[in-house]
Amino acid sequence: MTKAKSLDAKSLAFYRKNPVRFFTDILDVAPDHVWDKMEEVANSVRDNPKTAVSAGHGVSKTYSAGRIALWFLYCFPPATVITTAPTHKQVEELLWREIRSAHAGAKVKLGGQPTATKLDLQKTTGTRWYALGFSTRPDTVTLEATAFQGYHNDHVLVIFDEAAGIMPQIWKATEHLMTAGHCRWLAIGNPTAPRGNFAEAINREGGWSATNISVLDTPNYKENREVISGVSGRAYEQNIRDKWGEDSNEYNIRILGKLPRYQEGTFFGREIAEIEKAGQIGWYPPDPMAKVYTFWDIGHRHTAIWFVQFVRQEIRLVDFYYDDEGLGMPAYAVTLRDKPYIYGQHWGPWDLRGSNAKSIQTGKYLIDVASELGVDFHVVEQSTFDDGISAARDLIKLCRFHKTSCETGLTALSLYRQQLDATRSTEDKPVYLKEPVRDWTTHPADAFRTLSMAYRYDLVVNDQRIGYPGAIPNATQLKYSEDEAPYDPLHKLVRRR
Repeated sequence: MTKAKSLDAKSLAFYRKNPVRFFTDILDVAPDHVWDKMEEVANSVRDNPKTAVSAGHGVSKTYSAGRIALWFLYCFPPATVITTAPTHKQVEELLWREIRSAHAGAKVKLGGQPTATKLDLQKTTGTRWYALGFSTRPDTVTLEATAFQGYHNDHVLVIFDEAAGIMPQIWKATEHLMTAGHCRWLAIGNPTAPRGNFAEAINREGGWSATNISVLDTPNYKENREVISGVSGRAYEQNIRDKWGEDSNEYNIRILGKLPRYQEGTFFGREIAEIEKAGQIGWYPPDPMAKVYTFWDIGHRHTAIWFVQFVRQEIRLVDFYYDDEGLGMPAYAVTLRDKPYIYGQHWGPWDLRGSNAKSIQTGKYLIDVASELGVDFHVVEQSTFDDGISAARDLIKLCRFHKTSCETGLTALSLYRQQLDATRSTEDKPVYLKEPVRDWTTHPADAFRTLSMAYRYDLVVNDQRIGYPGAIPNATQLKYSEDEAPYDPLHKLVRRR
């Protein structure tokens, strides 16, 4: 077939089956800039409902995703294409920059005129035919997830760019969207997080087709010259290898596009990776005879609860609960009652006496509302952010997590991270600020810090004060038999004088 001069019915039928030919015949892609991995990804989107692409740096993943978006939009009219990324900058300045560039450079006149994050074709046709890009924030994620329910169409393509940073609520909403019609889903990005939805997709869980693009796969690396401008090659690979080493986390992410042991810039990523390797994340179900202690972070909209047992020599995190809809204390009390646990103490964060002291629903003090509902809180003392992080890092090493029940909480702990200093960071050497990123991971991490600070200073189990030696002035170590000890013997039981 010769190059089409217009997108008539005959040419559409051809290009639906040949996305790369659409890139070269209709859009702005030079034929000698097409390489095997670009074709593999495009054909996977054509053939499979869900395609996950884990990629190194500078392998034209966003370039390809932008052109796949236009291929689907114009070859399957009337189509809906929804793109999202963790930040507005990533949506507008990366993926949508490629969409706008490819549209402007098309060899055939395409309908519509793209704006910063939208390409609307429905004004002239009266049909649901458009492409839309957006990012989500913790305070809007519920609304955005709900909005996904309205994106149904005869043909739907969803693109997650930098998919490791997309919040779980959006993944869940997209799963619901994929249940009817001709739907395609492309999740693409650097695999910066070892756990979570993108990691599961890369591992082909849940019916995903997965593709990996390494810097070692690029034409520039293979031919040791600049075949395609801007694509990583041997100089970049050598730089990362010399700086970090081939066995490093950084080489895995940046060069090989493989899942790392832990995410860069995270507060607890290394510790979670270490205990997972040691077998401390696995089958640790509740002991029906042991009390369950709860540790909370309570907000006006987001609330997280860890359920913990202290069984002889183990700290077992047996369950986890997360609410991002602001259901309120009555709903949390019902949740606690519905679980088959015998409760010990309930521990709340220090700000139950501060900014979160009053319930938004009732105007009453939250502690009083909780008490009326049968949840009597102990409150940890206020501490510095650094103290909380230090206590949490120490405690993680002693914990056993029930993987199934705590999966969401574990994901949050492994992803909870520092803010990136964009002005001082380079692609090869990120620089992080001390402040955390304020996203959904904040709340499970804060709830874990409630546990950590209670353990260090205040927690009483079986009528005995327990915690770190030296954390309490003049603490006296007590000796117990193995059967009596409710805790890990690495940290002796202590009691305040």
